[in-house]
Amino acid sequence: VNKGKVPGLEENGALENLETVVSNIAEFVVLLGGCEHISRRPYDAYLHIDNFMFGRHTEKQKLLNFLLQHDPDGSPAVLPIIGQLAVGKKTLVAHVCADESIRSQFPSILHLNGDNFLSIVDQEKAMLGTAALLVVEFVSDVDEMEWKEFYSFVTRTNRRSKVVIISKLERLARF
Repeated sequence: VNKGKVPGLEENGALENLETVVSNIAEFVVLLGGCEHISRRPYDAYLHIDNFMFGRHTEKQKLLNFLLQHDPDGSPAVLPIIGQLAVGKKTLVAHVCADESIRSQFPSILHLNGDNFLSIVDQEKAMLGTAALLVVEFVSDVDEMEWKEFYSFVTRTNRRSKVVIISKLERLARF
């Protein structure tokens, strides 16, 4: 039997604590209403490395903004996405390319391998006048003359086209 304890005192204390929490929940709900919502599709919004989560919203939005902005000088813009192996560069680009606003802006989205990216030059007549998004993945450095030939091709076909370079090599950011 409980010696020295008043019957029902523990239950009354627990009940008071519960009433306090319930009365403050309305303020908590209002506070949460002002917070940014977390995406329910984590694979296109987050990157997990060693149980540490990095938000990908900022990178995704920057890439979207780059692709959707109009370039006043008229030459095709190039965006290098440089990073370590297996950090989600291709995944990020793939999810941005799947966005409806990007698909409507670029009727032609081409993914090219750095080893044979010049093979597209043979398709010049088919691409004339078409705004294209060209995603080129480089695993090794590229010759300056080959890049100039490729960029000249992109400029000739359509000045509204954009190029995204994916690589782990920092020196490719020069393009």
